Amino acid sequence: MKKLLIGLSVLVAVTCPSFAADNLYKDLKPMVRGQHLNEVPAHRFAASGVVKRPYFDYFSWQNFIALMWPSKVDSHGAPYKPGDPSVFGRYEKDLQPVWLGWKSAFDLFPQNGDKPIGWQQDNGTAVCRNIKAGDKRPVLVTGSKFTSVADELDQAFGGPLPDQTGLFTRYEVRANKVEYDFIRDHGYYNKANWPSDGITLPSGNGKDTTGVIEIKAAWRDLKKVDKKFHSRFFTLENALVSIPDTCSDKHNSMIICDCEATTVGLVGFHIAQKTPDFPQWVWATFEQVDNLGEDPSTPADMPPSYYDPELYKKYPGVLRANPAAHPGSSRVPEVNDFNPEPINVVRLSQIPDTPKPIANATDYSTTGMNKMYRELLKGTVWANYQLIGSQWPQLPSISAKTPTDNDFGCEDGTPVQAGGMPFPECQLANITMETFHQYDSCMNCHQGAQRAGADFSWLLALRAYLPGGTTNKK
Repeated sequence: MKKLLIGLSVLVAVTCPSFAADNLYKDLKPMVRGQHLNEVPAHRFAASGVVKRPYFDYFSWQNFIALMWPSKVDSHGAPYKPGDPSVFGRYEKDLQPVWLGWKSAFDLFPQNGDKPIGWQQDNGTAVCRNIKAGDKRPVLVTGSKFTSVADELDQAFGGPLPDQTGLFTRYEVRANKVEYDFIRDHGYYNKANWPSDGITLPSGNGKDTTGVIEIKAAWRDLKKVDKKFHSRFFTLENALVSIPDTCSDKHNSMIICDCEATTVGLVGFHIAQKTPDFPQWVWATFEQVDNLGEDPSTPADMPPSYYDPELYKKYPGVLRANPAAHPGSSRVPEVNDFNPEPINVVRLSQIPDTPKPIANATDYSTTGMNKMYRELLKGTVWANYQLIGSQWPQLPSISAKTPTDNDFGCEDGTPVQAGGMPFPECQLANITMETFHQYDSCMNCHQGAQRAGADFSWLLALRAYLPGGTTNKK
């Protein structure tokens, strides 16, 4: 009889996403801790993607906290007092989030085929021609996923994104020590050293050994934002960014620019992590809650970062009403179009509100878990951030090296497999980083890197040096 009751509860959970699932998710307890999760919590039942979603959202949120945990600037990403919740969100003196101690795309791929610096060495500033060596200010000149190191202004498959003050959003990519050392030690920063059957990056052991992690951050230039609103963002003061139109290519190898210092606020954050159970990686994306003015906590007198209702009225046939024109924005800039006119943005896919709770059950939907974590993090700047969604392979046993040949499944309606049938299949996008391609998804995009032999890492696929003195560009 006991087995029968358990079986019935599993059947209800699989077939009824609104099942009162407190018992199914009772182990998913939000915690403020600096220890990284190296595997998604074990699923105790076979279920649909919707019913499994809380396990992955929990994984995403706990690792977001671990990545934002304070770390001493000279520790290269080691968490400071990871078991002490009272230190979380405090970055006074010489403390910064863990991931800011990781190496940048520029450090891992020096553009000339040379061996990258060691993990314990200070991050480089050589891309900034007007900055002296040894300058300790953070350098955000690390590029978007599909362009050169000088083009940190351009989105993947798109141009730059000016905010509502007319200043550009900046992007950077970083890798954890596991990925950095693996690529450095094997010489994979140079494509001449790649194995013929492609690279398989480490996945860790799911317990005390972490697999590769890549993050991508989107930063808003706050120089025109009223200072009373700066506390809504995690900020970097005196961050170095390139000045548009000052970059030059020396001998088709080293790209350098003039840089200037500015104050930036974090507005978007991608996390991609490879684990033993999910060789196609687990994907998550977060945003600052004031991006579009959707959140009740946004001050009434604070203009949204990327949305103006008056500008929306100006483009009624483009935004949302006419997908053929362009669904997510009032206009689509050309690559390297440095016109500072603001672009108005809307979100095409809402944050998931499933699985839906019933009766007095706890809400474990993505929106429900956002409420839990933001309440938990109240009193820190991270209460102003939210998970937009998680993505994972539903059939991870399918070889990660068998992605589909179709990069456009999310746009043309053909099935998306991406080496493991992702859930959700499409429409997982960050409005600060995929503004102009919100119908796509992380796994559908990154399967192209797998086909290039780079294990779902565009960082590796497009940054590795090509013999002859060039890096790959797209």
